[in-house]
Amino acid sequence: MSNSSAVGRFTPENDDDNEAQSPVKPERNLLAAVLARAICDAFGTAHCERHVVRSARQWLFGKLTPKIPFSFAWVALHLDLEPLSLQQTLRTYEDCPEEIQERLTLLR
Repeated sequence: MSNSSAVGRFTPENDDDNEAQSPVKPERNLLAAVLARAICDAFGTAHCERHVVRSARQWLFGKLTPKIPFSFAWVALHLDLEPLSLQQTLRTYEDCPEEIQERLTLLR
């Protein structure tokens, strides 16, 4: 492989091509981390201040506003999840805390 072809692979104009082909999307990972943190704060066994738990639950179970960036519905849709269905699933965990604890270990 010549130096010119190696340099051409790493030029800025090829960054968009590399990102489009990459299965890892940093933005998607960030949104997944936001959702995971909210779920852990809302349902986790770690001792959180009440206002943290309350804020997380308000974000998770509040009115669905898919057009507002970083709202629960917006995040869910960008993760290819149905917000209403996800809310309903999360509500079932309130009645079954053992199940959510098992699933939370997968988020950590």
